[in-house]
Amino acid sequence: MYKSGSDLVRKTPAFYANATKRLDEQLHGAYRYAEKHLGGRRNLYIEEMNKNVSYAKVLAAAPTKLLLRRTPPSTLLPGVRSYPKDLVIV
Repeated sequence: MYKSGSDLVRKTPAFYANATKRLDEQLHGAYRYAEKHLGGRRNLYIEEMNKNVSYAKVLAAAPTKLLLRRTPPSTLLPGVRSYPKDLVIV
C-alpha cells in the first residue's frame, strides 16, 4: 500500500479528502452526533484530523523529513521482541 513513511505522509491529504467525502455523503455526516453530544461545541476529532492533514502537507513539501520527529511508544515488556531475532529485512 505504501512504499515508505514518506509515501504514507504524501498520500495522507488525499486519503483524508476521500474519507471526509464518505463521512459526509455515505454516512450522512454521522460524526456531527459527537458535536450534539457535547452540547454543540467544537468537534475535536475533526479539528485534530485537520491539524494532522495540514502537518502532513508541510512534511510532504519539505526538502527533508527531519520534521517528522516522533518516536513510537514502546508497549512491550522489557526483554520482549516485536519480531523474531533472526528476521532479515531487505
